[in-house]
Amino acid sequence: MAASQNKSYKSGSKRQTNRTTGKRKSTGSKKVHNKINDDPNKELYHDEITLIITLVISLLLILSNFNLSGSFGKTINGITFGLFGFAAYLLPFFLFFGIAFYIANRGNPIALRKLISSIILGIIFTALIQLTIVGYSSDIKLTEYYISSAKLKNGGGIIGGLLCRLLYPLFGAVGTYIILIAFMIISFMFITGKALFAYLSSKSEESLNQIRERRIRQEEEDVYEENAEEEAVPRRKARTVLLKKNDLSTDIKDSTANNSGKAAEDGFLSMLKKKKTRPGKEDTINAANFDMEEITSSTVSDISIQRSGLYTDGTSTVDKIDTIDEQMKLKFGKNTEELNEMQPNVERPGIDEDIEKLLHAANEDIELQTNEKAAEAFKNDEQPQITTTQPGNAAETTDFSRNSMEKSEKKFITAEGGSNLDEIKINQNSEEKKTYIFPPLNLLSKPKNDTKGMMDRDLKETALKLQKTLESFGVRVTVTNVSCGPAVTRYELQPEQGVKVSRITGLADDIKLNLAAADVRIEAPIPGKAAVGIEVPNKENSAVMFRELIESKDFKQHPSDIAFAVGKDIGGQTIVTDIGKMPHLLIAGATGSGKSVCINTLIMSILYKAKPSDVRMIMVDPKVVELSVYNGIPHLLIPVVTDPKKASAALNWAVMEMTERYNKFADLGVRDVKGYNEKVATVAEYQDERYQKLPQIVIIVDELADLMMVAPGEVEDAICRLAQMARAAGLHLIIATQRPSVNVITGLIKANIPSRIAFSVSSAIDSRTIIDGSGAEKLLGKGDMLFFPSGYPKPVRVQGAFISDKEVSAVVEFLTAQNSAAEYNEEVVNKISNAQAVENSTSAAANDRDDYFIEAGKFIIDKDKASIGMLQRVYKIGFNRAARIMDQLSEAGVVGPEEGTKPRKILMSLEEFEQYVDEYI
Repeated sequence: MAASQNKSYKSGSKRQTNRTTGKRKSTGSKKVHNKINDDPNKELYHDEITLIITLVISLLLILSNFNLSGSFGKTINGITFGLFGFAAYLLPFFLFFGIAFYIANRGNPIALRKLISSIILGIIFTALIQLTIVGYSSDIKLTEYYISSAKLKNGGGIIGGLLCRLLYPLFGAVGTYIILIAFMIISFMFITGKALFAYLSSKSEESLNQIRERRIRQEEEDVYEENAEEEAVPRRKARTVLLKKNDLSTDIKDSTANNSGKAAEDGFLSMLKKKKTRPGKEDTINAANFDMEEITSSTVSDISIQRSGLYTDGTSTVDKIDTIDEQMKLKFGKNTEELNEMQPNVERPGIDEDIEKLLHAANEDIELQTNEKAAEAFKNDEQPQITTTQPGNAAETTDFSRNSMEKSEKKFITAEGGSNLDEIKINQNSEEKKTYIFPPLNLLSKPKNDTKGMMDRDLKETALKLQKTLESFGVRVTVTNVSCGPAVTRYELQPEQGVKVSRITGLADDIKLNLAAADVRIEAPIPGKAAVGIEVPNKENSAVMFRELIESKDFKQHPSDIAFAVGKDIGGQTIVTDIGKMPHLLIAGATGSGKSVCINTLIMSILYKAKPSDVRMIMVDPKVVELSVYNGIPHLLIPVVTDPKKASAALNWAVMEMTERYNKFADLGVRDVKGYNEKVATVAEYQDERYQKLPQIVIIVDELADLMMVAPGEVEDAICRLAQMARAAGLHLIIATQRPSVNVITGLIKANIPSRIAFSVSSAIDSRTIIDGSGAEKLLGKGDMLFFPSGYPKPVRVQGAFISDKEVSAVVEFLTAQNSAAEYNEEVVNKISNAQAVENSTSAAANDRDDYFIEAGKFIIDKDKASIGMLQRVYKIGFNRAARIMDQLSEAGVVGPEEGTKPRKILMSLEEFEQYVDEYI
């Protein structure tokens, strides 16, 4: 008995041991299985293999349809045509694209619904073919449908025949057609996601609103014209009497009243003609629909991927849908509640009476303040041009512009020998000014509609990898948004509570290593958002063409004549800025980073936007080859200056022009060039030769470093004076340099030029010299820039527009051929030439340098200390000679001016001094 109990106990223990062992084995297998599943490439391999097998099967089906695959193909041919009939020709394509669509949208219920709808549509298609081509007969058996379709390769096969056999006896031929077409329409609705009746309803509503708006606008214009014509004659008589009796102050008051009346008129018209705008479309992708098993709602929240119009990869992306109402809104455009609320409001009783009252009251106010030109314009059926602009998300503004005739005469000169001012022949015969013909857009290259850019799947994988990388270092973040731009993608991360931003910025190198990226730039935090931005370069960059920018509404509707199409930001939005509001710009970056292309886009923006009577340009190009192509365009005030010594004379002339303009402003009692031109155009007393319209002048200097080496004192003083005072006078500086060092971009220049553009540089020190912060050293080059205009809290990363030399040459040739010859200003040319002659005589006298000049310069630079006493001791010379040597070094820019008891600053390095000696001694 005891033995049996012991035996049973042993067997029981053995069974228990086996169970335990089994559990351990299963646990071990689960761990191995989990390790295998953790491989992120496993699912990718499965999908690739599935697609390849599907492609092979589809190709074999295509070959079998045409009897090109042997006996096996003939068998498959009979089966497919017997099942689907004529639709067997489409079966291979449907099979491949259907499986590919399912793999790309696995887990998406809407995509699955579309796929099922496509299958139903195919079945209905076979039934329609069977009913249309073969017809229905009650004597035909199901097997005969299969045999007939397999032999003749037509009809709908056994599937189409079965569907016809079910419907035709019950509903007849017409009823069967109606049912099949109805189900076909329903399938199309599920596939496209658009409802037929909702679409018709929205279109009818839009048409009704357009008709009502057109009727209201026409009534307003009729009332406005009638009142303007009635009051034109009394106002003209009254104004003539006032102009004869009153003095200058009365004229100024009348002008002010006219301006206020114009403002009231603008506000009224903008209120009546304001239109609703639709926000830009952007695709969003939910992180819950990631095609990877590792992503769950607890690890990654919703990620919104914003794309520009450059990327259309063919994959449809939808927002996260939480309620049935949102699903209905996505499918049918509007839900039923909104339709019920909107229908009673389509026609509101009494709205016509209210608008008429409003028009009557507004016309009474406008009649009292409208000037004589407005009345004559309406009397002659000349309607003012209204341009509505919409910069970004700002409110709409209305520009009420009127055409005014200019009676000023200009003299022409022709340049022989390119940019040599001394050889310019002045044409004293005044010619009648031709109307400026803007260059057409077909001279520019169209943007390529390529599908470059990162796929949505790549963006999701990178976001997940980024999140896991930070999590491995103990930094828990949530990827909230992804913005994919032309060259860079920004991932917006929201750190958890208690995570310092400095911990994320300190992991820049680790992030770059794990993402295998060329470089990574971290923006912490993003201005206006509670998130940290990590900018990762795209695998393939997409070029931003200049034509794409000037065709945008932001550029066309920009009110400024000196609008500058910069490029596109990370979100794909077009960046257009006003040079007048900058008001000066500093462009710096290494060689080949995109400075010259940026200057070309700035010049071309002005050529496509402004007339020569409104904007003139002065170009300084010490490199000779960059801007000389623009010689001959009507916007140039003088030929392109290529001599560095003449550049300082051109800048000094700009300073004198600024001073003269301020004197004219003081005579007329205005504050800026805009007020001056308005008063000259409106007040009759100032419409003579003494007061002419002043154009805005844009001064472009392509290489500042070379000018600073030739005449650092004069150039810096002129630039600082212009940067401090020239904005109101209508003069704007654009300065570019490829050597962003403190010797070139001095503290005075930086302090007076608030707007900067930084291209790729070699070190963070150069980046801080340009934009007072690091970041430019991580740019990619080829137009990748940090745009930092005045008023921005932080620089914005922008992909600059590209314009080729061929396009620039085509535009210049068109302007020189279609417009009048370049109207160079004779007076400006003479002043610059005379100033250069005086400077040459002065420099010739200064060439009598001391024998110790070169030796003393090298000694001072080597010792990094400059004093007259040191020169006396080293070279054993007197005080007067040592002081003269020091003055000569100061004039050459080697040392700074005297600062009392402080030692002079050393401004040149030894290499720069040797280069100066080779060129000028």
